Amino acid sequence: MKKILLIALIILLSGGATFFFTHKSFVLGRVGMSFTSKPLPAAQTDKLGNAVAKNGKKVLVAYFSWGGNTRKTAQYIHSLVGGDLLEIRTVKPYPSGYRETVKVGKVEFDQQALPAIDSNIDTSQYDIILLGYPIWYYQEPLAMDTFLKQAHTQGKTILPFATSGGSPMEASLPSMQKYAPEAKFGEALLANDKDLIKPWLQRNGMLR
Repeated sequence: MKKILLIALIILLSGGATFFFTHKSFVLGRVGMSFTSKPLPAAQTDKLGNAVAKNGKKVLVAYFSWGGNTRKTAQYIHSLVGGDLLEIRTVKPYPSGYRETVKVGKVEFDQQALPAIDSNIDTSQYDIILLGYPIWYYQEPLAMDTFLKQAHTQGKTILPFATSGGSPMEASLPSMQKYAPEAKFGEALLANDKDLIKPWLQRNGMLR
């Protein structure tokens, strides 16, 4: 029975419309497949020190990305709204290979073992946090839960967005709310389609 479940999991995770990891050169709205990931240093991805966004609020766009899809989406969102940009990184990086990372991710989910992160930031200064992540096993990667558990989220508005090869993001929301019970979670967006992003930001008062 375990072997059958493992085979089914591999099929789900490695198909052309996979929901676990997708191509580094991701084009919004179109999902390819990559079996490797190369992390980028914070100096190339983070943009901190200018928290006031275009809507006049202090905004943080924080995200976790393995294959680069969510990074590209977060960077696009940041280009529209302004504020600070932070990539959430685990202290122990995930393997660069797809199958190896699948194994690590499964262990984390089975044991609910929140990974340590090295993306320490004082979130008390922000009014709004746009929180991005890929969908793994129909959930947010557990690094997101670590971030929320450590972050100062009382009174903050959190706008989640996710990238996915086909699975929905709804199951990830109650899980994250558990780690930020004093935050206000606004409208979530499955951001595979680039054309959906601007209207979502407008509806939530992020664009002028």
